[in-house]
Amino acid sequence: MTKSVRKALPLLVAMGLALAQASLERAEALLKAGEYAQAAIAYEEVLAQDYGRFEAHLGLGVALFRLGRLEEARFAFDQMTRVFPDRYEGYFNLGQVQLRLGKPREAAEAFAKAVELRPTEEAYLGWASALTQAGQAKEAAEALRKGLAPERTPAYRLALAQALYASGARAEAVPVLYGLLNQAPQSAEGWELLARILAEEGLKERALRELDRGLRSVQGKARARLLLRKALLSTSPEALLKEAYALDPSLWEAAYLLGQARLAAGDAKGAVGYLLAAYRTNPDPQVALALAGAYTQLGDPKNAYRYAEEAGPPGGFLKAQAAHALGKKAEALALLQGVGTPQAQALQGAILLELGRYDEAQGVLRPLYEAGRDPQVGVNLAAALLGLRRFGEAELLLREVLERAPKQAAAWYNLALALRGLGREAEAERALAQAAALGSLEAKSLLRR
Repeated sequence: MTKSVRKALPLLVAMGLALAQASLERAEALLKAGEYAQAAIAYEEVLAQDYGRFEAHLGLGVALFRLGRLEEARFAFDQMTRVFPDRYEGYFNLGQVQLRLGKPREAAEAFAKAVELRPTEEAYLGWASALTQAGQAKEAAEALRKGLAPERTPAYRLALAQALYASGARAEAVPVLYGLLNQAPQSAEGWELLARILAEEGLKERALRELDRGLRSVQGKARARLLLRKALLSTSPEALLKEAYALDPSLWEAAYLLGQARLAAGDAKGAVGYLLAAYRTNPDPQVALALAGAYTQLGDPKNAYRYAEEAGPPGGFLKAQAAHALGKKAEALALLQGVGTPQAQALQGAILLELGRYDEAQGVLRPLYEAGRDPQVGVNLAAALLGLRRFGEAELLLREVLERAPKQAAAWYNLALALRGLGREAEAERALAQAAALGSLEAKSLLRR
């Protein structure tokens, strides 16, 4: 019995190895065919038979990664580093997965180990990317500088220049960029960063000359970013922005700046098309804020409200304006709380007037008027005083306003109401006539009675 068992053991081991090899070949065929879910199960079966199969650990991690099952892929590659602590592939792939999971610090640790095992360009780039995402730009630059060698590609040199720039070492980035551009003059990103640094160093004209050199070397869609940078340095940017946008409609910055230019020129309708294009590509709060401003100018409070909300806190005043226009007065008042700008206070006072909260309105409007003597604020403050039946104060205030703005129809109308409250009917009639002559519909209505 014992003798027969000893003879059987080698045969059983050989059969197990053969089965594992067959399962591995099947798993790799499934992976190659894009059948990732089935491949993952097949790789698991291989590992169940032999957990020391390097190819099975690697294939399982890759299959899970391509399925988007990132936590499972992280575990698979982590296991790979434990079973094969001296193999580069496990650490490199673990770093990639950690980056996708939004864990840059953990990714940096994995890439650093991969670099230690095999200092490849891709490992250095992964390490630097992880450090940058972790807010460690200086460490990213140091890592790339450590790995710099004559055989490194333009992509590596660009990454080094970008890391140096992000870390505040602008001057150190310049020789790296010139080296890159001599090697790869078609690098639009290289020219753009060089021009940015030169401009920030106060060398605007040199930056423009370098951009022109870049535009002679760069072809196609990539030229758009150089044109955008040139527009930012130019006193007449609109033609450059239009050319950049025509080359690359996905360049949201160009569309946004064109929209802003139209807004500044008073063409809110022309601005909206550009701003919407920018927003579709990049729904950034600053673009939303510009859209809210454009729709406010167009008298479209519904869209102004929508985009002001998208803009977040900076859009608070425009959202309050839109809410007021939509009849949401309580919401508008809530939005204006704590906003100390004169515009916000003026709107707050106007809404309080509309709600009949005259004492609160005059409390907001009086210091605002005294600070700037704005005629419209003065008219509204007088309206609050009229609501409080303080006719004498209202008259004095309105005569002061009319000295500054004699064609202010609302001031003449409110003066008429103050004079009537004081029993001075003849003077009130003359004030109403003046208001009507200046276009006050309320004054015309009273005169017809």
